Amino acid sequence: MRNVAIVGAGMTPFAEHFALGIRDLLPMAFSECAASVDKGLDLSDLQAAWFGSMGTTDGFPSGILADTLGLRDIPVTRVENSCATGHDAIRNAMFGIASGAYDVALVVGADKLRETASKGMLWEWEAMSRDMAWDYPLGLAQAGFALHVRRYLHESPATREHMAMVAVKNHHNAMSNPKACRRFELTVEEVLAADAVVTPFGVYDCAPQSDGAAAVVLVAEDMVDRFTDRPVWIRGSGVGSIRLCTSTSAT
Repeated sequence: MRNVAIVGAGMTPFAEHFALGIRDLLPMAFSECAASVDKGLDLSDLQAAWFGSMGTTDGFPSGILADTLGLRDIPVTRVENSCATGHDAIRNAMFGIASGAYDVALVVGADKLRETASKGMLWEWEAMSRDMAWDYPLGLAQAGFALHVRRYLHESPATREHMAMVAVKNHHNAMSNPKACRRFELTVEEVLAADAVVTPFGVYDCAPQSDGAAAVVLVAEDMVDRFTDRPVWIRGSGVGSIRLCTSTSAT
């Protein structure tokens, strides 16, 4: 297995892009990604592409990526794995390069959630990502996560205050990222006092819906020098699963 490095990265701002569609966001992310490659990147350098996307009302995701960026005669694979979609897209491209099948690969992730049609699709998809026999009839989306977290808080030393610290940390980090969706500081007290969504989640515990895209270029170790003298090496990657059905899941 060969070592794999990231040689370029780019992203759009994550926001309510009502005037932009997937076909607009994809080239924005790729353009910034290509421009970040120190020694330059041509489309002809790309040998394969992976597209992480929950879903889009614009049509066939892999075809949209290929058409929008002008990717001709290379495989473009769409990856969907719930909340792990972006990571799993990179993981699959990494394995493609590490195995020797490809030397250079593009990975793009994008979703358009603030559009009326896809906004409705999100909630339908979230419900169907559960067990259809037991969880779906109960409407368990956020509520499904809440059941797991309530059990975790019951069985572990973790507290609601610890959860609030996660939101505080995320908002603090967003202040140094001009492309982040919610750029304002929070205190633990403000998080705990926020309106409830479903116990134990308040507003600031839940991810906001937003539109955006991001892209990275992965390269095999023996090709890195062609693109940069400052690679970011991928040292590890892992994905794990738990039981799908909330009624049978262990903490």
